[in-house]
Formats: sequence, structure tokens, C-alpha cells
Amino acid sequence: MTKAKGVTEVIDHDQLFKELLRACFADFIRAFLPEVFAYLDTRSLEFIEQESTDETNQHEKLAVDILAKAKFKGRLTCFLIHVEAQASKKRWSGRRMFVYFSAQSNKHELPLYPIALLSWDRPRKAEPSQYVVDFPNRRVLEFNYDVIQLNRYDWREYLQSDNPAAIALMAKMNVEPKKFPTVKAACLRLLSGQKLPERKLRPIRRFIDAYLPLTTPQRQKEFEEEINRLSPQERKKVMEYLTPTEREGFDKGKIEGKIEGKIEGKIEGKIEGKIEGK
Repeated sequence: MTKAKGVTEVIDHDQLFKELLRACFADFIRAFLPEVFAYLDTRSLEFIEQESTDETNQHEKLAVDILAKAKFKGRLTCFLIHVEAQASKKRWSGRRMFVYFSAQSNKHELPLYPIALLSWDRPRKAEPSQYVVDFPNRRVLEFNYDVIQLNRYDWREYLQSDNPAAIALMAKMNVEPKKFPTVKAACLRLLSGQKLPERKLRPIRRFIDAYLPLTTPQRQKEFEEEINRLSPQERKKVMEYLTPTEREGFDKGKIEGKIEGKIEGKIEGKIEGKIEGK
């Protein structure tokens, strides 16, 4: 567990990503790997609970984040999809992906499609999607995998998305802390336009709340302003998706607004009365 940008408390990145991917796995593949989605039989998806061991070191256990088994569309043959969600650059390497690939392919005797989902904030330099072993006379290994590096994605490109996984992952794209209120409001607006079951909605909300925190009164105020800019119909839907704390902020704002309005009204009334009396 490490700290996310702009957040003081410790966040369990692994748990948040695993919950989100399990709830929205097909949506995730559809959003970021449409070529794979085209031949994926989503009805056959099942998650494999396991723990892999590095054969070169029996004491080092490598827990795979997400391993799903599925069928090719229109065929009886199966394959695996491995998604490794990595929040820290320090622990990341293409070799590690290869070790996972080797262990799981050997264990299940099925072809495996490897995906690296990288969510650190910095650096933003593109990570390689290949692990190679070269000798002076020959390349003995060339292992390829897909890389989804979220800090190189622009959240603005997903402002019209209807994909639950993409909407959630907007929170970990290239978002400056000062934009947290704007992006959070956008995510909730998109979510409110869909009818998602609670099993999907709950991990999505946890993910968005964790990575787009409104940790200061100023951020809370800006968030409320973003919500108030929505049309009345959109605003009504979004209000149903707010946490109790967020609703409390809106309610407090309404009460303060009414009090200020009454005070201003009384003052204006007194001033007008004095002027008329003169």
C-alpha cells in the first residue's frame, strides 16, 4: 500500500484495482483492448483464484492480480487473460510479466494473453511492452505484452463514455490534483446516466472516491460548483450518487445560502425603509 497523489491516508491500490476489474472485466477489455474483445466470449468468463510461484525461487511467491479464463467467440477452445495492476514504478519490470506468463502457462496449459495496467503518477515516459533476452549472435527470447499506462491517457477523451470501467479509470489518468473536483463531477455525471447493478457501482464509487479525494474545503466547494452547473435533470441524478459526506456539504451550503439570503433581505429591507422614511 502506498500514498496516492494529493492524499494523506494510505490507499490499498491492489484491492481497489482487483475489485474494479472483477466487477467490470469485460467492460475493461472492451474499452482498452477492443481487438481482444472482438474474439472474447464474455459469457464464458471465469476468474481463477491462485498464487503462482517463481520456479527459480521456491520461496518467492508471486500473486497474480487478475487471471481470467474464457473461450474464443464461436469456438470451444479456451485461453487465459492475465492483468497485472502495478501502482509503483519501483517494483515493475517486463521480466516480472514474463515470469507470470511462464508460470501460469505451464500450470494451466493454456495460451495466455498478458496485460500490464500501470497506474503510477510519475514518470510519464512510455513503458516498453516487450521483454527480450539477447546474445551477441542471437535473440533467444522476445516476449510481448500489452501496456495500458494510465498516466498517458487524457481523461477528457472519455467525457462521453458509456463504459463503466473507463469512467472509473478516468480517476487515475493524467489528472492534476486541482482538477479532482472537475473530474469527479464528470465521472458521477457519466455514472448517473447508466443503470448499473450495485455489484458494479460499489467498487466504481470506491475507486473514484479514493483517487479523486475532496480533501480540502476549497475542493469540496469547487465540486459543488461543478455539480450545480449541470442541468436540473442531471443534477438530480448525480445527487443520488453522492456519499453522505458529500450530501452533507451540499445541505450545509443550502442552509448557509438561505441564512445569508434572509440576512441580506433584512438588511436591504431596513435600508429601503430608512430611505423611504426620509
